[in-house]
Amino acid sequence: MEAKRKIAFVSTLTASPWGGSELLWSQAALRLVREGHAVVASVRGWPERASQIAGLIQAGINIKERWTLLGNAAETNIRKLGQQMLEPLVRQASRYGFARWLACEKPDLICISNGGYADDVGLVDLCLRSKKPCVLIAQANAESWWPSDGLARRVTDIYERAHRVFFVSERNRHLLETQLGIDLVNAEVVRNPCNVRRDASPPWPSGSDPVRLACVGRLEPPAKGQDLLLQVLASEPWCSRPVTVSFFGRGCHEEGLRRLARRLGLDERVRFCGQAIDVESIWASHHALVLPSRYEGLPLTIVEAMLCGRPVIVTDVAGNREVVEDGVNGFIAEAPTEGHLCKAMERAWERRNDWEKMGQNAAKAIRALVPDDPARDFAQRLAELVISKHAVRASSDR
Repeated sequence: MEAKRKIAFVSTLTASPWGGSELLWSQAALRLVREGHAVVASVRGWPERASQIAGLIQAGINIKERWTLLGNAAETNIRKLGQQMLEPLVRQASRYGFARWLACEKPDLICISNGGYADDVGLVDLCLRSKKPCVLIAQANAESWWPSDGLARRVTDIYERAHRVFFVSERNRHLLETQLGIDLVNAEVVRNPCNVRRDASPPWPSGSDPVRLACVGRLEPPAKGQDLLLQVLASEPWCSRPVTVSFFGRGCHEEGLRRLARRLGLDERVRFCGQAIDVESIWASHHALVLPSRYEGLPLTIVEAMLCGRPVIVTDVAGNREVVEDGVNGFIAEAPTEGHLCKAMERAWERRNDWEKMGQNAAKAIRALVPDDPARDFAQRLAELVISKHAVRASSDR
């Protein structure tokens, strides 16, 4: 019987205690620990720990929180005081603690989860220098994230040294190969788990007036493009149409988006609903998803809406076109601009009587494209990699 191994997960998320990028590694970690593997993880420390982290600890996963020398609150105060000269010392102390943790744990495989493709190259380099097999997850990319020559050299070195590199869409894999000018021969595409049941089937909302759109995602216009949607709603002929938009999510741009909605006279037609606890319930009262993203990986919210039988109106970024067929199960804006979004929404409006049928198409298509249990599949892939890597190492030692 094959011996179980120790797998270390390292999350580079620093913007918030939790996010959609954390679902794949965390759910795979839960699978692996249930299968008897030893699982440890390193995450950024926060004064208020995310409930999901507490759940991982309860499941038996040893979590190491990466605190800075003075703590996160003190680090914020340092920035406020303009004492940037201390920040390199803070980072160095954090790196030292992480390196000690890695040396003590001695994992058989390290899985590093990045929100982008180069969130913390120093941390990734530390993992690679441990001489342990390392795999990377790159959740998002954007055309505007073109690296400088210096960064490109570092990223190329990291990605070529990694045992495997996982992307969540083919398009983002191709984009990074273009940005680096290399072929990533060690790359694979995986899918993220989502927050709705595989057999979700909320009823089509009763009534058609007003048309109720939902925009689901963190409130961050540089990524999710909510400002484009607000400007379209305030323009002719949308300003006189019976259409409402519900924003679901939280983020550091919420106040700014609320001010913009008021400035554009949209108070009566736009709602800010906060974080949705039950994602399926959104689609019991909304007819379609609109997500005008400027960059992505493959948005969970698109997969979730389609699983729930709703058409989607999205921009042509990242992996969106890999699951959305324009005019069949949704509508694609050619670029994340107000003009292109307006054209896509206009086409959607003209076919609003077809939305229920298009939602049925969406539900069928997404079930054919996305595996039943992406977290299970990813956990199995990691187990295969660590076992095969250990077998190769054992054979070379003979």
